[in-house]
Amino acid sequence: MLRNALLSVVSAFAVLAAAPSHAQSIATRMDPASIGGSGGLSDPGLRASEHMVADFDGNNSLQADAAHSSGFGYFSGSTVGVAAAPKGDTSQYLAVGEAGQAVFDLRSYTSGGKELASVSAYLGSLDTYNFVELLGVNADGSINFDDPLLSLGGRDLIRLNGGKRNGRLTFGFDDTAGIGAILFGSRGIAFEFDSIAISQMRAPGELLAAAPVPEPASWALMMGGFGLVGGAMRSHRKTRVRLA
Repeated sequence: MLRNALLSVVSAFAVLAAAPSHAQSIATRMDPASIGGSGGLSDPGLRASEHMVADFDGNNSLQADAAHSSGFGYFSGSTVGVAAAPKGDTSQYLAVGEAGQAVFDLRSYTSGGKELASVSAYLGSLDTYNFVELLGVNADGSINFDDPLLSLGGRDLIRLNGGKRNGRLTFGFDDTAGIGAILFGSRGIAFEFDSIAISQMRAPGELLAAAPVPEPASWALMMGGFGLVGGAMRSHRKTRVRLA
């Protein structure tokens, strides 16, 4: 029975890897905040293939979708009861308040023969009521807010980060034909993040091996991510998000 169960799991992974372009395989990892030059914790930084698309300090080629974002603001430093700056972040960052969300449209990064290989962001002061969702696209090309491709709650993110509450979250894709947006949401005060980056350094059709290689502790959640994607495709359960 155990052998059959293992074979079923292997088969499920094979189906996801070989599925048509609209069935994504998504790898998830987090790199904990690292010790900076000042001796304090800070953003572990971008991978060599990544470039910044939103630092909330002027380099904002990627901006929050105003039509589908609410209850968020930009802050510098920490304000008790409002927002706590991610460790080592001395610049401006974005914070999502209670029942708020910030949506970033990623559709434009799959064009001109390029494929979105990954998207990452520096998350700070993670709480259990924070969550991140990857959204797909509908048949008409609009963002699908009803059925997230992948949803990670605060507990998932903290566990993936080795119990630490500051770190860089990265999603890697082997196919981005259906990646519509990334959503940062919170059911409490607050969810702080900064420095969103992307990579397009992968040819269309290249497999997930080009995405960041997870540390051993990250493999379990990455596998869970595959399960969540497969489960979503099988059950079509809907996870509602609050819109403005």
